[in-house]
Parts: sequence; structure tokens; C-alpha cells
Amino acid sequence: MYRMPVGFGPSVGPRQGPDGTRFNGEWARTATAHVSYRTEADALASVLPPGFAPAADPIVRVQTLQNTDFAWLAGRGYNWTEVLFSATYHSEKGPVSGDFVAVMWESKADPIIPGREELGLPKLFADVPDVRSVNGRSFSTASWDGFQFMEMTLEDLVVGPWPTEKEADAVTTSLGLGGSEGRPRLYYKYMPRTGDWANPDVAYVTVAPASNYEVKVLESWTGDGVVAFNRARWEDLPTFCNIVNAIADLPVLEFTGAGFSRALVAFNDLADSQHILP
Repeated sequence: MYRMPVGFGPSVGPRQGPDGTRFNGEWARTATAHVSYRTEADALASVLPPGFAPAADPIVRVQTLQNTDFAWLAGRGYNWTEVLFSATYHSEKGPVSGDFVAVMWESKADPIIPGREELGLPKLFADVPDVRSVNGRSFSTASWDGFQFMEMTLEDLVVGPWPTEKEADAVTTSLGLGGSEGRPRLYYKYMPRTGDWANPDVAYVTVAPASNYEVKVLESWTGDGVVAFNRARWEDLPTFCNIVNAIADLPVLEFTGAGFSRALVAFNDLADSQHILP
């Protein structure tokens, strides 16, 4: 596959190795923390792209994934925080319901570039540290250049060492990212046309199939939690304060649950992603 800059020949990565090697089914260690809450349908509709409508039960899910041992990064890892809206896309071929991924903040540039350009994933950079435990609670945060714009708190949870002893006997199942079952992940791919900035080169929905990963869950926890986005000035987040502020302004009617899990995930290269015509 060619990627910019193209003068040096086909790319050997990311998501590919030397001689075009594909990394599908290679196990990585992933810890996921999430908090969900119910919001107002009209408020959620105001931040959805064209063609989307909130689900009957408008749920917002914020989750952080902490990853190590990616084969396509030669054993390295990275973390990300993402915001998902339960929504339906109404296309000419019929409705598609799933988790609309509104934004993803990742801690490494390498997955951001192909994720945006090739897959249509709404990726941005931020510092996303590992989940930490203090005084009987666990926390996940995201920040940019020192400004913390998200904090998630999981009550009555202390994260201990990685349970290596459980890996050998773990049972394989099929799940989506973050443990979702039976719900595809929906994205809106948009790139402006150079020199004609008001019009897009591409503007369409992409979808990753439901339960498209093999997963071995090692341990899981469910309980109570809260999440908050801190409103920012332009000086705090000059490239995405509008995003953080829009999420911060979504009404939190009630928190509907929180969870934490650690699992082995057989990540694939997402080549099974598709685009949906309007």
C-alpha cells in the first residue's frame, strides 16, 4: 500500500510489516475502563453528522483502552480515549444502528494517521496515561499540553498487577472493542478538498463489523462511576476546544454504569471496514 510520502515506495507500516506482512490474530493485552450516561436526545442530535439520529435510549459511553504488545508496532503499545453515541444511520439501503464513534484521542501518532486517512476514524492526539488507583478508586484521564479535559472515576475499584496467570486458561469469544456484542462501530469519514475548502473530497459513513475481534477476557468489574469533560478556552485547546466543549455541554441525566476489564485481544488490520453510501 502506498502512503504519503509516496516517493520512497510502498509503505511497510502501519498495520503492515516487511514484505507486506499482515498482522491479524496477534494477541495484545488490553485494559478497558468505561462510564456510560443517558443524555437528552435533542442535545445528542445536535452533534451527530448528516444522516444520523440518536437511538431511542440516547446513551453516551466514554471509554479508555490501555494497550500493549501490538505486533504491527513491533511489540509497542499505546492508549486511547473515545466517546461513543448510541445512534442510527439512515441510508438509502435502510437503517444501520450501532455505536457512533464521535471522537478518539490516541497517545501515539502512528495509528492516528492511517486511522484518519484510510479508515475514516475521528482520531486526534492527546496524552492518555494508564488507569491509576488511589484511595480505593481508579481514574482515567486525558490531557493536551498540560490541560486535562477528561477525568473518569471508577468507584470501589483498585487495579492490581496484570493477571498473567489467567492467560493460559482464558476462553476465546468474539467481541467488539470495549467488550460490545452485536453492535457495529460507525464512523463519519470527511476530508475537505484542497483549495475548495467548503466542499469535501470524501464524505461518507464507514462501518466496522460487530464482534470482529477474538477476545479472551481475563477479569472484569462492573460498578459505579462518573466521567466529566472540562470546558476549555481556545488558549487551552487551540485545535479541538469545540469538541471538548460540545461533549461537556451534553446534559447528564443519569449515569447508567461503569466497568473495567482486562483481556487478550486478537487485533486485526481493520481491512474488513466498509463504507456505506448515503
